[in-house]
Amino acid sequence: MRYLLTLTILNIVFLASCSSGKQIIKFPKTPDDIYANPNLKTFFKDNKTPSIVLRVPNNSDRVTSNSLTNVLYNAIEKEMVKQNFSVRDRGLFNELLNKSQTSDYSKIKELTNTDIILEVVNMNLSVLYTTNKITTVDKKKETVKLGKIDYKEKGASAEFKVILVKTNEIAGTYRYNYTPCESGCEIGTFKFIGKRGNKKIQLREFVEIDTMEEFVKLSTKQLINSFKE
Repeated sequence: MRYLLTLTILNIVFLASCSSGKQIIKFPKTPDDIYANPNLKTFFKDNKTPSIVLRVPNNSDRVTSNSLTNVLYNAIEKEMVKQNFSVRDRGLFNELLNKSQTSDYSKIKELTNTDIILEVVNMNLSVLYTTNKITTVDKKKETVKLGKIDYKEKGASAEFKVILVKTNEIAGTYRYNYTPCESGCEIGTFKFIGKRGNKKIQLREFVEIDTMEEFVKLSTKQLINSFKE
């Protein structure tokens, strides 16, 4: 009798463990938007180690401080150096432009000895992602159901423009997107605010700097690789 009781309890525990799975939140991936014209690829076939300068917005992003954006801009420049670019000092570049008071790119090339301008069009560290879908993962399958709470998290995006200085040509436009929890985040990692029955997700102000730094490094590497394809 005791044996049967123990066996029954073990079966209940086993069935419960099989039926319950890990609950995660997945946000849909926002695809990157990349365009490069044939002239850009032709240029890189003929110029293996071109000179390049990073041009950044005059005003810092509204959700970040100057020190934070500088960390990201420095990360981009370091990645370009690793990829064998001759990286020009952006401060000196801007100073030369201001002194010359010219917008003629052919003259800019003569003044600065720069082949390419990589312009940061926008860097957004506070792109909102939201879903009410909960994914339950067990050993055999994943099931998706609608929950009662909107799960929210901050993602990011980085937009660039590539300009061939000699021809004054916008040769490529690039938008890279960082989607949070793309592979799934456990529900327990989300922080809630509010009373029971009226809970909301507590959002960070923007993506953490370490995550964003890795994101811009990867984006820069992908951008450079696209030159060589």
